[in-house]
Amino acid sequence: MKTFMLFIFAVFALTSCDDIQDNSPALQAELDGELYRAIDARAEILPNGNFVMQGLTDVENLTITLSGSTEGVYTLGATGVNRAAFQDFLGSIYTTRPFGSGQVVIESTANNTFTGTFKFDAYRFGLDTLNAQKGFFFKVPIVPGSTSAEPNPPVNFLAGKINGTEFEAQTTSSSEANELITINGTTDNQSISLSFPNSLTNGNNPLGENITASYTLDGVTLQAVSGNLSIVNHNITLNQISGAFSFLTGGTEGVEVTQGQFNFSY
Repeated sequence: MKTFMLFIFAVFALTSCDDIQDNSPALQAELDGELYRAIDARAEILPNGNFVMQGLTDVENLTITLSGSTEGVYTLGATGVNRAAFQDFLGSIYTTRPFGSGQVVIESTANNTFTGTFKFDAYRFGLDTLNAQKGFFFKVPIVPGSTSAEPNPPVNFLAGKINGTEFEAQTTSSSEANELITINGTTDNQSISLSFPNSLTNGNNPLGENITASYTLDGVTLQAVSGNLSIVNHNITLNQISGAFSFLTGGTEGVEVTQGQFNFSY
């Protein structure tokens, strides 16, 4: 008898959970192992056909943008439309574009609502990453005009590690002259500069005669003797460029710059 009553209770509990789920839009994920659960989830289809879905709390928001709204698999990252962006309670912005990666699966679009799963790795430029796992959205409704603008990272940004110590530029500058783009990031008494042809397209490029890098400390500049510059996105029409870099300088004690990232409008 006791076993039978426990069985009845279990069935009732499962049925009750299903009923709550069926009537409640949901969006949640594990972000770096911590549960993020939106208190409000909504979506809309923009005039250009892009699908935008947002999960909101009082102090954080997660925005997923896709090139379509039909059932299927959407790959996140690079410079395409498909992307995810998360803004935490401190205002820090993590995005999958252009350095991140991930996947969104729309499994159902029944009754003009959306159900599916997602996962991604997003970057806060030059500082850290955000890993989203076990993400799912359940019956998120279309509500025209309900989503807000996706948070965007700073336009002019340069960061990396100098001999293993974090470096994030407080002031930045960029210029284009003689078919070369020059970008610079400075903080306190040190700076990093890169110079490269304005014709560079996406891909890896070893430092050389026309691709140079340098590190300056207390007014003393050390030129790179080896390294690599990777262009992730270069929009020549909008004069926007982003990429990654690493290099080793000359001198008696060479300075190693690693995990460099930049995002500039020049």
